[in-house]
Amino acid sequence: MSLSLKARVSAGSSGSSRGSSGPRRRATTMMAVAAPKVLMRPPGERQFQWVDMWEAYTMNKVVFIKEPVTEDSANNLMALTLYLDSVDQKRIYYWLNCPGGEVVPTLALYDTMQYVRSPTATVGYGMCLGMGGFLLACGGEKGYRYAMPHSILMMHHPSGTSRGQASDMHIEARELVRMRDYLSLLISDHTGQPYDRVIRELSRNKWMNPKEAIEYGMIDKVLTTPMPKMPQLGPKFKFERQDIGV
Repeated sequence: MSLSLKARVSAGSSGSSRGSSGPRRRATTMMAVAAPKVLMRPPGERQFQWVDMWEAYTMNKVVFIKEPVTEDSANNLMALTLYLDSVDQKRIYYWLNCPGGEVVPTLALYDTMQYVRSPTATVGYGMCLGMGGFLLACGGEKGYRYAMPHSILMMHHPSGTSRGQASDMHIEARELVRMRDYLSLLISDHTGQPYDRVIRELSRNKWMNPKEAIEYGMIDKVLTTPMPKMPQLGPKFKFERQDIGV
């Protein structure tokens, strides 16, 4: 039997076996949910345009942190913060739904938020855990640290792992303790809590609801009322009936 004939026989047998087992199911694929478009006039443009919703918020100096803080995400957020500060000195709002992140990139983002001339505000929604809670408490200006009513907040000391020789592990442990003391000092300064209390309570996960976070000094207000309205994103239309004299 030739090679081509063998291929035909095998293909026919496989097709018959599939047919005997019943009809094949059609593969289904999930479609990605695209961000909605909104109508607004970008700075420097004369005409209104349909732009991505996230881009529209960015143009109004609203930044969303909705993933763990890593090297890449922190670099993007720092670049965006510096750009928004160069546009004007209006307040930058950071909306955080952050499950944590790495210590060094978070500190780099914190330093950038303190460096820019624009005042900053932080709003916690969903959950702000670990370094996300640190950004919520320390990244925003006092009086402008908010949380939604059902947000989940938590802070704790940084953790780390080390391997190698005993001397190397000892050096890593000393650096981790130094970082713990430095973060505790920052949290103590921004929350108004005594340093000894911060060291003691953050040795384990400290979970708080928004009311407890206000008492601790982590936030300043719970957003039970709407925030100030955003600027008009589209053209204003008047639908009132007007009497026209004949």
